[in-house]
Amino acid sequence: MRIFVPAMGRVNTKNRDGSEVRFAEIAKRWLAQGVELLLLLPRREIGVLESQGVRANWRVHWEPFSSESDRLWNVLAIYLWRILTCPFARYPRGVDAVYAPSDFLFDLLPALLCRWRNPGARLVVCVFLIAPNPFKGYEKILGKGFKLPSVRGLLYFAAQWLSVALARAAGATLLVLNSLDRDSLVAMGARPEKVHVVTMGVDMAFFDGLAPAADTPVYDGIFLGRLHPQKGLFDLVRIWRLVCDARPGSRLGIIGGGSDWWFAKLRQEIAAAGLADVVDLLGFRQGADKVRLLKAAGCFLMPSHYESFGQVAVEAMASGLPVVAYDLPIYREVFPTGMVKTPFEDIRAFAGAVLRVLADADFREPAVAAARERAAAFDWAAIAAREMGIVNNA
Repeated sequence: MRIFVPAMGRVNTKNRDGSEVRFAEIAKRWLAQGVELLLLLPRREIGVLESQGVRANWRVHWEPFSSESDRLWNVLAIYLWRILTCPFARYPRGVDAVYAPSDFLFDLLPALLCRWRNPGARLVVCVFLIAPNPFKGYEKILGKGFKLPSVRGLLYFAAQWLSVALARAAGATLLVLNSLDRDSLVAMGARPEKVHVVTMGVDMAFFDGLAPAADTPVYDGIFLGRLHPQKGLFDLVRIWRLVCDARPGSRLGIIGGGSDWWFAKLRQEIAAAGLADVVDLLGFRQGADKVRLLKAAGCFLMPSHYESFGQVAVEAMASGLPVVAYDLPIYREVFPTGMVKTPFEDIRAFAGAVLRVLADADFREPAVAAARERAAAFDWAAIAAREMGIVNNA
């Protein structure tokens, strides 16, 4: 089996998103089974995938940019370059399938071009986050009111509609992470039989084989995720202020990468809340370093306003952490057990749940057991095998 994969999305190499982690985990297992993966990617992405254990046949797409700034002008310049120059890339012949790990145009267009050179190849496109209405954004998607749309939000929304239309016209099989997103794609014109719900996963053996080191810092609460308002960053600061009011000195660790602007804004919010001495920004972490930090903590905080799955929740559960989160509709499907859910945007209820997890052993122990049991349902080996079946039948 030869599979062509365009992986053109990474600008900032000091960060990871769930779909990227998912592809790396599946790719490792496909490669171990003898699948030949031919990846078209910018040079900076090679280090990102190799750091996650992926060794494949790289086809480097040259670009004149080196900046990793998340500022809009830099991101647009890099993405436009990749979109406009992808017709001139060298695409292999004789591939059995084309697998686009995202629906962004810089991944989808190379996938379509390779499919054009290999008309008999099966085409699979991952659509792992439905763009919110730009007049609602991530902040208001589940609440009342509207917001002034951002340029990024408008571009993302419009580009996704175009991508789904192109993928649909090409007869692609589409992968989503939940049934609500499946319904959204069907509403956008996708044929129901061409949309499959898949999941994220975790390597329980890897997590079970690690323990905090002697120098691993211990936190009462910990957060892991991309530093972005979608993840409820500013709710996180307000929640921890309430936790510290009731339990002075409680410490919070924040793991995650993001733009310099969001780091600065988050530091400003932390300082304004009087939390600078008890909240640590730990930056981007992965692998054993990340797992040890999770395992040394007392509680995992996930105040996201919008998710398609929640990969970090699975990792926290596998680490034996109780997960406290807002009661998003998607969690009722993905995490019917294993998660302590609180009313959306109710920071007092959220802080109360965190305090209960930290103080009440009779509440905490069943929460830990339920979290571990739920995490065990998401096994990467089984997920990779099922996905290969979808590719074979696309």
